[in-house]
Amino acid sequence: MPRWLQHAAFMAQQLGFSIVDSVISTLNDAGYNKTALEVMIQSSDSAVLVKFKQLTNYKLLYQIDKSIDDAISSSVVDIKRFANAVALQKQSIYPSSMLFTTGETGLVSQFHAAGLDVYAYVFRNEFISQPWDFLSDATVEINAYVNGIGVDGVITDFPGTAWRYKRSSCRNMGNTPNFMQPIQAGQLLQLMAPIELPPALSPMPPLTIADVVEPPLPSASATVAPGAAPPSPRPSSGHHNVAPLFFTLLMICVYLLI
Repeated sequence: MPRWLQHAAFMAQQLGFSIVDSVISTLNDAGYNKTALEVMIQSSDSAVLVKFKQLTNYKLLYQIDKSIDDAISSSVVDIKRFANAVALQKQSIYPSSMLFTTGETGLVSQFHAAGLDVYAYVFRNEFISQPWDFLSDATVEINAYVNGIGVDGVITDFPGTAWRYKRSSCRNMGNTPNFMQPIQAGQLLQLMAPIELPPALSPMPPLTIADVVEPPLPSASATVAPGAAPPSPRPSSGHHNVAPLFFTLLMICVYLLI
């Protein structure tokens, strides 16, 4: 992801450039505002999604960019105000220690109860990116999140793998074959001797309203003198100074029909 897409507030305030307006203009020029195709905008900055909600009818996906094991009700209510769905790290759904799953968090059910779709990220084919419970098989991992925990979709670096899973005739056989049964989280730990168990996970924090709320994006009013180099972005000392931004114009997001 190009670095200049990550600092919407900085670009608006210091460079006089609105990345949100530019993205909307580009999508409109390409005809996506008139197509039946669903366009999804993903961001970890709530202020960005608030502005998109004001100006477009695109589906908005709020990315929670840290591992959590719970969400305070006020934070869920606030997300519902500007987003249609959330993207959770895989660790926030199936926590793992040293590549062994330890259980489930219940976050998917919590967000579903609030009327929000849930996407999990990021899926990869490399076996070192998957807990051992998934047998070093990217398809087994996807199946656990879709059939086991009930996510609405996955965000992947390997869309071909997710597409192959989506098209599999084994998913709609009525009696699910054994090899399509989702894993039981933490099952491998039950087979290990106590001395071989991985260290216990440190508690993950809950999502709070302070994690979600961001100040409104400043208007793009600053100008840069002709011939002058634009100021270099400085790292933020706090979460709310320059909020991290992560969204894509044409995000590869695979919808999994359950």
